[in-house]
Amino acid sequence: MTRFRTETFLLSLALLGSTTTARAEPWIDTSNLALRTEIRYLADRGLIKAPVSTWPLMWAAIETDLHAVDASQLDEPALNAWQDVMRHLNFSKQSIASAGITVANDDNRFAGFGDEYRDKNTVALSYSTMGDRWALKLQPSRVADPDDDEQYRLDESYLAGTLGNWVISAGLQDRWWAPGWDTNLALSSNARPMPALALTRRDSHPFRLPFTDDYQIPWTVTTFMADMGTNRTIENTLLWGFRLNFKPHPRLEVGVTRLAQWAGDGRPSGFDTFWDVLTGRDNCGNAGLDCGVDGSEEPGNQQAGYDLRLSLPVAGHDFGLYYQSFAEDGSESSTKFWTKARPSGGIDTTVTVLGTPVLMYIEYTDSLAYCSDNRSRGIGDCYYEHHIYKTGMRYEGRAIGNLYDNDTTSLVFGMISQMHNDASWQWSLRYAELNNDNSDAYPGEANGNTITEISEDLLMLSGKYQRIFGRWKIGVGGNASHSSFRDQASDDDYTAFLDVEYLL
Repeated sequence: MTRFRTETFLLSLALLGSTTTARAEPWIDTSNLALRTEIRYLADRGLIKAPVSTWPLMWAAIETDLHAVDASQLDEPALNAWQDVMRHLNFSKQSIASAGITVANDDNRFAGFGDEYRDKNTVALSYSTMGDRWALKLQPSRVADPDDDEQYRLDESYLAGTLGNWVISAGLQDRWWAPGWDTNLALSSNARPMPALALTRRDSHPFRLPFTDDYQIPWTVTTFMADMGTNRTIENTLLWGFRLNFKPHPRLEVGVTRLAQWAGDGRPSGFDTFWDVLTGRDNCGNAGLDCGVDGSEEPGNQQAGYDLRLSLPVAGHDFGLYYQSFAEDGSESSTKFWTKARPSGGIDTTVTVLGTPVLMYIEYTDSLAYCSDNRSRGIGDCYYEHHIYKTGMRYEGRAIGNLYDNDTTSLVFGMISQMHNDASWQWSLRYAELNNDNSDAYPGEANGNTITEISEDLLMLSGKYQRIFGRWKIGVGGNASHSSFRDQASDDDYTAFLDVEYLL
């Protein structure tokens, strides 16, 4: 469905139920990084058994584990984390509406998990309600000066219904599919959410292996079909996403992800085309696939990969080791389904400061990949790109995966904490070699690298502090960065924002 039809549909439903104000949601979205660290901490301690690397995360997937905890047996850090997650769980069932405003001196260049805004100066209202088998959220907002010219938005609005252990939803939701804290190569909250139809397993009831007594594997799965809009070379391109997330061992979590662009105006869009995409038979020369004389009938553009996270107890601390490998599909010169895989990975641990868990992480990501003979010339311009879908894996001017787009290596150190007094804080120091091949696939055009057309070495310090005062939630933060370039003078940049939300 198009964005217009989706937003009109959701708005009509919301107006029908607008005689009361309520906010109750069946899942945890990507807006609260501190809450995510607490859920991860409880999972590393073995108190949450469900996989927690696929967001939005269903409350039903972790609620049973949370209620099964014996609080009297917890030490202070685990008890504080468990109590805070339980408060969020209880809050998610209450009837509350909110109004908020974000004021900033500039757009947010990189929008990661938990970031308050993408575009500066935004006003938003939020209304949601939930019954036994359905959920509805309406979040209209207005942006003063958006880059995509869409001043009025319904991002994070949805309608969802439950069928058995499955949730069917239609709406616009941010997704984060990986264990990375700073970024990930597959699907992140960097770009605005696309209107999509989705199907998600409601809880993570484990699969029991045959011929075993108690070997169980908790698992979740989600899939969606999204409309990538009209602001691209092939309008109304569809994006299919699939993710399977499971835990074969209490300390090992595995994720498998596929993304595929297909259909769109003037492109093949029948079921047989999607079947070729689904089965991986969408590269010219693959299993005799006929793509036409000029290759223009190639069914789609795919990416696929896996991620792992292993939790290890060392000297009284749980250390998390996580890794993601995410690849482009094959090409006309290759019959391989999986080529040009790029890595992302890191290590994290939680230390206790004054009884409060503080998560620390170091993360490295590399999105520089070479197509055909470009390696000999030192030019990438391959990752997130495609010869037919020339806008690539991007939406409304941002990459849907890596915050730093393609041809970039990044190294980030960060710390995150939820404190006892309804306050949270986070900061990170990132070094990134942006577009380090100093080339762009489409120089001077809207397509290609969305961050910079030329090479840029970036050093950025970012921070945020947030606290709740009764019905008020106030957040302040900003970035200070220094950029150096090969052929021009260096540049310093500073941004600051204030985010205020009031519960009606």
